[in-house]
Amino acid sequence: MTVRILSATDVRSIFTPRLALESQREAFTRLGAGEAVQPPRLLVPGPDESVSFCYSSRIAPGAPAVSKFGSVNPANAARGLGAVHSVITVLDADTGAPRAIINGDSVTGLRTSAATTLAMQQVAPDAENVLVVGTGAQARAHLAAFAVTHPSADLWVFGRNPTAASEIAAEHGAAAKADLEEAVRSADIVVLCTSSLTPVIEDAWVTDGTTVASVGSFAPDRVELPPSLLSRSTVVVDYRPSALTDSGPVVQAVASGSIDPERITELGSLLIGNVALDRSSADVLTYLSVGVGVQDAAAARFILTTAEEQNAGTLAALD
Repeated sequence: MTVRILSATDVRSIFTPRLALESQREAFTRLGAGEAVQPPRLLVPGPDESVSFCYSSRIAPGAPAVSKFGSVNPANAARGLGAVHSVITVLDADTGAPRAIINGDSVTGLRTSAATTLAMQQVAPDAENVLVVGTGAQARAHLAAFAVTHPSADLWVFGRNPTAASEIAAEHGAAAKADLEEAVRSADIVVLCTSSLTPVIEDAWVTDGTTVASVGSFAPDRVELPPSLLSRSTVVVDYRPSALTDSGPVVQAVASGSIDPERITELGSLLIGNVALDRSSADVLTYLSVGVGVQDAAAARFILTTAEEQNAGTLAALD
């Protein structure tokens, strides 16, 4: 039994932000059309506010099964390590035998940021400026992704560590912002890329017409934006079943009765034209992404097809 092992370097050489965007368009189009096989995500709580996760999916019933297993460990910052680690496995569509093992961290950053910017193409295509809050891998990936989908927009970065924010800004042709409240009040799109347990912005800072995206509220205890914001927002999510159980702000807002679950729109429904948003220029829109396995399944298909064509990666025998 031989598998193809693809490192982070292999993935980055193959999976460009533009290719990542196309993979996510396929993922959410198939999900919206009901073609993907998408079981619930598995979360395994751990010590020190850590959590392990497992995403599994097929982009179509006859497609390869793909699973990503990993963890988020906030305490890793004190160890000098990244907070997120994961690995993706791909099984052969016919035999079920392992076909590939892919570095998951590189895929996660690219596919998550691509999904966010895909959503922003649908709901805020003419944004003139974009604020990214955070200085980790997701912040970097989102800045690169917005350069593809919103090439004319001014990019801004805010981080609690001003030095890190300035360095990231310089890398991506963005401007570092020192005052978060002022930046949020001025931005057309605000993207939160943290794993905070409490809101990092305030409801009152979000002005009429702003679009807010959250990619760090990926578990019920992660609430990087105030749930009260949802009560005055048009709410769009990557996948409603996951959002209702795993997105902290959504879970809290539904529990308090401030939003109706039936009024939450899925990204896939927008892509296939089943839903059209009736949003005025003064309406706030909030997009929340928990992440779903079909994103990894679509990304893996694009990556593995190219890797096999180029004979990229390393072949290893498992038997």
